[in-house]
Amino acid sequence: MKGEVQCDEMEIVANDIQSVKSMPNTRGTTYICWNARQLLPSKPSKLIKKDAIQWYLIYDVEGDLAVIHHDELLDYDYLLAEMVAEDDFDISGPCKIEFLRSP
Repeated sequence: MKGEVQCDEMEIVANDIQSVKSMPNTRGTTYICWNARQLLPSKPSKLIKKDAIQWYLIYDVEGDLAVIHHDELLDYDYLLAEMVAEDDFDISGPCKIEFLRSP
């Protein structure tokens, strides 16, 4: 699964991802999170939920990073990236998250 973060506070998001990349908490097959416990970015998200996008990277209400299926999104989830996955993707166990910086 891949996505491009769309946030003015990119460096903060990158640091959060680096700090939690191998400590996920799986909650079913539609939600996986990493305990970041960060404040949500001060500016509104640049992204709007779209039916065509199945997965998103978000900050949830507790400030944790999560990959979530669009059916599970809540109004207070802060959208960070639209994620693209292979067909029939589901969360079946521990996942690793990485942030790749452009050269």
